[in-house]
Amino acid sequence: MNKTQIKLIEAAEREFADRGFHGASVRDITTRAGTNVASINYHFGSKEELFLAMIRHRIEPINQERFELLEAALQEANGTPLEVRSLVEILIRPLVNSFSRGTNRKSFMRAMGRGMSEETQFTSILYKDVLGKLIKTFRYEFGRSMSDHPEELVDHCFAFLGSSISGVMHHRQKADNGHMRINFPDADHLINFVTGGIEAVVAATRP
Repeated sequence: MNKTQIKLIEAAEREFADRGFHGASVRDITTRAGTNVASINYHFGSKEELFLAMIRHRIEPINQERFELLEAALQEANGTPLEVRSLVEILIRPLVNSFSRGTNRKSFMRAMGRGMSEETQFTSILYKDVLGKLIKTFRYEFGRSMSDHPEELVDHCFAFLGSSISGVMHHRQKADNGHMRINFPDADHLINFVTGGIEAVVAATRP
């Protein structure tokens, strides 16, 4: 990705955060980025594609770290299924660490939240193109870790994990807007919460 594309993405984050997807115009974004008004179409094709590029720019490095951590853990396990806690940690820690130290964290979360609520097409594209491989890979590993339990239960536990992550992101966005008083969670806190919930369900339904 070149410098102009990065400037446009960073400007788009702030514009989408402030005005929403529909409220932010191409001219607003390019003015903030200091680029020609035609630069969005040239580099991305459309405002919609710019929004998706913004998401990929933030999420794909996190996903890459997740896959690298998973590969290392699987090699160390030498064929043995990973513990549920290990999988939860691999999914959560890179995300929390990234947004805890990121300078544009607030803008990105607000931009993503507003865009998803305004354009439902982005949700399906996000899960298919940006998170699809991640979901498929980790759902498979959860199945191995919980092989003694019904697939439906594994699906429920995996959905609980995803909902916990997205819920924290959503409520942190509200906190940034002054509606709630919470800090971005410590990774260990969220990992303990999610792992405890899954392990409690597993223990209650153990064959």
